[in-house]
Amino acid sequence: MATNIGENDSQQRTLIETLKTILRLCDRSVFRPLRYANHSTGVIQLALALLDFGYKPMSLSDDLWMHLADDHRKVGELSQFLSPVGGSFHRVTILTGVAPRIPLTWQEAAKRFELSIPLKTALEEWTTTVFKDLLMPMRAKGKTSTPSDRSSTASWPKSLRKKLIERDAWFSVVGEVLDLNAPSDIAELPSGSELLEVAHILLFSASGNNRLREMLSMFADEDINDLLTGPSINDPSNALLLSHAVHKAFDSFRFGLECQDEQYVIRKFSTVRMPQQLGLYADGATVTFGQNSQSVAVPSPLLCNLHVAIGRVLHASGAAETINKILQDEDELKDGDVEGDYWLGVGASYIRRQLRNLLWSDDLAPDRLDDEDSDGDEAISLTSRRTICT
Repeated sequence: MATNIGENDSQQRTLIETLKTILRLCDRSVFRPLRYANHSTGVIQLALALLDFGYKPMSLSDDLWMHLADDHRKVGELSQFLSPVGGSFHRVTILTGVAPRIPLTWQEAAKRFELSIPLKTALEEWTTTVFKDLLMPMRAKGKTSTPSDRSSTASWPKSLRKKLIERDAWFSVVGEVLDLNAPSDIAELPSGSELLEVAHILLFSASGNNRLREMLSMFADEDINDLLTGPSINDPSNALLLSHAVHKAFDSFRFGLECQDEQYVIRKFSTVRMPQQLGLYADGATVTFGQNSQSVAVPSPLLCNLHVAIGRVLHASGAAETINKILQDEDELKDGDVEGDYWLGVGASYIRRQLRNLLWSDDLAPDRLDDEDSDGDEAISLTSRRTICT
């Protein structure tokens, strides 16, 4: 049994390294970018970021492989070049029943991938799905939902905040800010005091978005639906107590907390508009939760590490900058500062994104969302049959 597991692991590593090598050698200009109005993210850049920095890259390579080899035509094309350094490629030979032909160089393999319309389309559609159904909704919220967003959960901040204060002793562990309501005998640290906020590690809105939960489970390579619904979404294991500025930086993936060997490590993804309180820490500095009370759950290592992995993918792919521009355009649209054709493009894309959020809500989600419903939208297009509206 151990031998089989080792062989499977070796095959998965071969697969991911093969895919990454071919993608790195491809001419990125031949792939249609993930485009939103005047903003775009490269397909190859996003695919490589997912395979390099995803939470479990090998499971993501398996998911990509399923898209690349889901019909006989694609498998036939794959079998011609997925042995660029000699020897048989196990998954292809199983599917085709024949060994690949004369081995190609890596450059020749990449060129054949570029020329294959079915394989290019499959890669474009896979990255589009990740962008529109995972990265965009995770980043687009920008801040944790408030009680007014969902009347049925209007009481959650008080009970959750009380537990976090008990766990963290009235201080934000990241930033070392004292809560304004702390007892007067607790001394302030140099960062001062303010009314601290509850920050969800994974979005509170995921509790009402079944598609986002599906994508997070795919990204995690395990079913985490139960962690993001019901009382679990407001469990202390999915929450931090932060100052307003640090809360915004966390939600916008400018930094995250990586859990390693029961230690929480600060990982900075961006230095742009970083709150002064985060300047206390170098990248890689450690912080400690739960010293005041061991009866309240500390932040979940799984949820923290998923947040960090998403942040790394966003910044390594350039998607973070693209989504920031999208959100800036939408803010300007709401303020009336966008005009002409650009207004039409931003407006159409914004409306489609909001409609998609409604369609994927737990109360309104259909059994399926037809791809063809987006055919007329030129503002968000991949020039294939899929779109990037979220």
